[in-house]
Amino acid sequence: MKQIIEMNRAASGRALPVATLAAVCLASGLASGLASPVARAQAGAPIKIGFNTELTGPWTFFGNSCVAGLKMASEEINKAGGVLGRPLEFVVVDNQTSPTQAVAASRNLDVNDKVVALSGPTNSDTALAIYGYAEQQKLPYLVPVAAFPQLTKPGTRYTFRIEPNAAGWGYSLARFLEERKPGARVAMMYSDAALMRAVVAGFKYQAPRSKLNIVADILFPQGSSDATVQAAQVRAANPDYVILMGAGAFDNVLNNQLIDLGVKPEQMIHPFAMTTMIFGWGQRSAGAIYGTFFDHGLDGLTREGKDFITRFDAANSRPPSYVENYCYNTPYIFKEALALAGSADREKLREAFTRLKTREVTSGIPIAFDKNGARKEYIYFMQIVSVDGKRTYKSRQIHYAEWDADDIPVYELVK
Repeated sequence: MKQIIEMNRAASGRALPVATLAAVCLASGLASGLASPVARAQAGAPIKIGFNTELTGPWTFFGNSCVAGLKMASEEINKAGGVLGRPLEFVVVDNQTSPTQAVAASRNLDVNDKVVALSGPTNSDTALAIYGYAEQQKLPYLVPVAAFPQLTKPGTRYTFRIEPNAAGWGYSLARFLEERKPGARVAMMYSDAALMRAVVAGFKYQAPRSKLNIVADILFPQGSSDATVQAAQVRAANPDYVILMGAGAFDNVLNNQLIDLGVKPEQMIHPFAMTTMIFGWGQRSAGAIYGTFFDHGLDGLTREGKDFITRFDAANSRPPSYVENYCYNTPYIFKEALALAGSADREKLREAFTRLKTREVTSGIPIAFDKNGARKEYIYFMQIVSVDGKRTYKSRQIHYAEWDADDIPVYELVK
């Protein structure tokens, strides 16, 4: 029986109950004295956590995928008894991929919903806006996906980032290309978004140290929809590899226009990818390389991870990627931190996050936050083998990298 009451609303709108049947049944069971052991364990008031994410706007494909993973884990935890004898209730709101709306939603969750913590953003720009509010109001904030380094800059106290920082992605990509083809010529095409700028900053830092030659560096304004001229310029530069990152649907435009001009998929590297992005690239992108932190084609997943993939695929008709994985792990991280805190008190929860030592249930990769709220840095590089429409794809793991936060001057590179 579902025992989480989810709210779904726009940042400035009123909450609309999506599922209240479980709460009604729970109350009925208690009144009749016939409640199950799980229901009795959850007799306390729900522990509310604000989930401020991108359900509309340019980042909607990330936000909605995130919520799909969140719901699955939330239901599992509540069916198993919740935490501290209380159910977890994630109040989901849409920030419209807008930093202004993200702040308004955070304030509403804090003041009106009385949440104990914030979570949810998958976009670095909205995540940074929420960061400012959370730090000022001393509200614990667990970021599931956004990877902009400044989310855990020195002095951060209430923010904790699950995903490795994006500058490190670029750094590790340069190291990977150094091993793959010494002296490689590299072109870069990317949108003007915080995430993309951070990846590029890390790559540019390491490129000369890895003796890579950057032959094209093209930045597109947000809202760009065509790259005909720029793709031709990149093709003329004759690179060994092209690093491409487009925001939203523009990512498919970059991918297709390069292939149309004769750039081979094996030359194309996407620093990050999720399932829906790979489907957008399609079968013509077989051979392309992408970075990720969780994928159904990875080696060494846990039993729980394989089970998560099977159940998510059955429910959503596609395999999960790292976004759904991080958002699936988010409720479990909250559960462990709340249990460690022994209370839903905000300050005790913040302190519990600083002491938390656990692992992702799906991959076994450690989760422990440093003094600024960052965690272990790592990335996988995968190569696409085939894409079967919008149902599934096959990929193979070709590289795994780890690095220490001190390997690169992250907070100096990205400000």
